[in-house]
Amino acid sequence: MNLTIEGLIGNIRLGDLHPVRVMGVINLSRESFYEESFAGQDAVLERALSSVREGAKILDLGAVSTAPGSPDIPEDEERRRLFPALEMVLDDLAGEVVVSVDTQRAKVADEALSMGAACINDVSGLLDPDMAPTVADHDGSLIIMASKERPGDLLEMREIVASLGNRLKDAGKAGVSTEKVTVDPGIGHWTPPKGPGHDLGILDGLSRLRVLNRPVMAAVSRKSFIGAILKRPDPAERLQGSLAATAVAVYNGAHLVRTHDVSGSMETIRMAEAIRGRPPISGSDGGIEVEVFDHSGHPQDLLWAFARLGVGEAGARALGLKGSFQALSIRGVTSPEATVIKQEMLARGGDAAIPMGALRCDPGDMEVLVLGTAAQVRGLVKNLKGQPFNLPTVAGAIEEALEKLDDPKRYW
Repeated sequence: MNLTIEGLIGNIRLGDLHPVRVMGVINLSRESFYEESFAGQDAVLERALSSVREGAKILDLGAVSTAPGSPDIPEDEERRRLFPALEMVLDDLAGEVVVSVDTQRAKVADEALSMGAACINDVSGLLDPDMAPTVADHDGSLIIMASKERPGDLLEMREIVASLGNRLKDAGKAGVSTEKVTVDPGIGHWTPPKGPGHDLGILDGLSRLRVLNRPVMAAVSRKSFIGAILKRPDPAERLQGSLAATAVAVYNGAHLVRTHDVSGSMETIRMAEAIRGRPPISGSDGGIEVEVFDHSGHPQDLLWAFARLGVGEAGARALGLKGSFQALSIRGVTSPEATVIKQEMLARGGDAAIPMGALRCDPGDMEVLVLGTAAQVRGLVKNLKGQPFNLPTVAGAIEEALEKLDDPKRYW
């Protein structure tokens, strides 16, 4: 397990160590909630060229609207709208951009991938049982949106995370390469029970998707929750709200932004990405790498809160270390080293997740997830420095990763 997220859509790499990518929407459906985004056959190529000039690395062609109240579009009509446009884009922009197709139908996906599309964006969450095997047959990329019985019908992050986790398993069993799967939490008024509060909660909790270890796509462009909050019923008037929501999505971990407004989004994305910074990871030393993948509370800051309460200086220092939580991934350790780390954390009241193979003393490099307070991690580092094997190197890598939390070079 590698907690530094890395993925592929076509030949475009996305994840923690790559720029946030932009997916431009090519809307072939007149029923879309945002009428101005519609591109007829005579306008498709210019819309695609414009999006690429403005910075889109991926284009997403869709011929069926999934907005609430949209009519059912027969498969023949989806094909009539989609395939001529797809052929034009693939012929004129071959090698310049990766093309994705937004469809819920495996037969449509099969033909699109055969034509040269690299990715299928399935908002139904693989409701068509043939979708994942079809993508696997073409060794294609796949975007899975959180859905249960119909697109976007999951309301809270706890069920969204669980659903996407299960769909990832399904895709893997069907033969889809895990590296080629991206997840989408399904922000938007997809079903009547879903309101602006649900979308805000999903956007605020986007970082919870990191546990799935897959790139995250944010599709917030001009959606109804923005209109409800800003009292902008016309999607054409929601650009500023879209940019604000995009910035929050990127800061909270989005690796891919799907948007109707490529040019308008680029600077917003780059600024939010700079503030988010790169993951705090130690440089590989002797095959050991440490990443701080979660932390909350800062010991020095907490001193002021305790001082305000009248806590003594020594007590405040001790409480500050206990009030800060840290979660670390340590990669490249052996079975004995993993076992020692686990024992050291348990002895301090913390814990560490180690592979079952470590208990069997299996050979090869392993990963350990350390969970504890700053005080417990500090004690771990101190004791590892006097341990055998490569554990002193592990201690140094932990210190280096923790120092990078406040290193300005992580941001710029």
